Amino acid sequence: MNRRTFGLALTSTLALSACAGGARMVSLDDVNTAGGTIAPILVVSSRNLKSDGSLGSGRGDGLSFGRYDISVPPDRRAGTLNLPSFRANPRKHFATLNNEIFPSEALFRSQLRAQLMSRPAGRRRAVIFVHGYNTGYEDGLFRFSQFYTDVGLDDVPVHYSWPSAEKLLRYGYDRDSMLYARDGFKATIRSVIAAGAEGVLIIGHSMGSMLIMETLREIAIAGDASTRGRIDGVILVSPDIDIDVFRGQVRRIGDVPQPFVVFSSKRDRVLRFAASEIYGNTRVGALELDGELSDLDVNVVDVTDFSKGLLNHDTAITSPAFLKIMGNMRAFTGSFGQGITEAMSEQPDSVMAVRDADTIEVGAGPF
Repeated sequence: MNRRTFGLALTSTLALSACAGGARMVSLDDVNTAGGTIAPILVVSSRNLKSDGSLGSGRGDGLSFGRYDISVPPDRRAGTLNLPSFRANPRKHFATLNNEIFPSEALFRSQLRAQLMSRPAGRRRAVIFVHGYNTGYEDGLFRFSQFYTDVGLDDVPVHYSWPSAEKLLRYGYDRDSMLYARDGFKATIRSVIAAGAEGVLIIGHSMGSMLIMETLREIAIAGDASTRGRIDGVILVSPDIDIDVFRGQVRRIGDVPQPFVVFSSKRDRVLRFAASEIYGNTRVGALELDGELSDLDVNVVDVTDFSKGLLNHDTAITSPAFLKIMGNMRAFTGSFGQGITEAMSEQPDSVMAVRDADTIEVGAGPF
């Protein structure tokens, strides 16, 4: 595929993705009749609050808090995210059941605490998802609900939504907005902990991974051991981070949360294009995986064999086979204490192999 063809494919695919957020509301009766499930997601956002009460693509003066109840359709293929063009059908589409912006952070903490307390002691954890570049408010929520449901996570879901321009050619705006959103994300982690979370798992996609790393770096610089001590694990999916910058971040953070997992694919065409045409240096989400990070206390999971699409920028959250593997790993869905390598060893030998100290190669198994 030449650069011009790839550029056109990238433009059309991402533009289509960005336009997919206009889902319609559905009723609880419709969801029950369809046999769908509901994913209640609490939201913190540094986006601007528009006059109609919804969240926009601009940068807000402070944080907004709310809740989105997402209807997840039954009997769908794992990894798929079907959104309606016009009228939502809860049998086929992800849709919105409830969308509420809270009047205060106190109400956010109250609802979060109620969800945490409904779980037994020792399992009162939250998972915070951070979206990537060119992602609308609803797009990020729907993607998180798909991933959360497919993997079978039981932690209380919280979505941090930073102000993306939702336009393909506004990369610079998004990158600046990601940096703008660091203080808000740090405040989000602290608010989740203050609500009673015994631990926090943080998951980021693409540019959202950079936001996570920058925030962890700031927490380390501030010497905030109490916040750092509650972060149980970090998962970075296709991180859009320069490899040298990433090395500097990890070393400044020092004792990185464990497990610390990076999903990378040699076939991630988005990051390979960005590396060659925009940055001029390797991105962490598209490593050649020849031990580049073996000197750091991080685990790299090679998902190249599952990368069978056009762009392969979200393989770890859309591949049905790989989602099945993730759903069977206690390192992702249960206790985070054992470490990723031990969890990997529970899987069939034909599926994965540890290549070196930091890299786990995942091969396509019989799924």
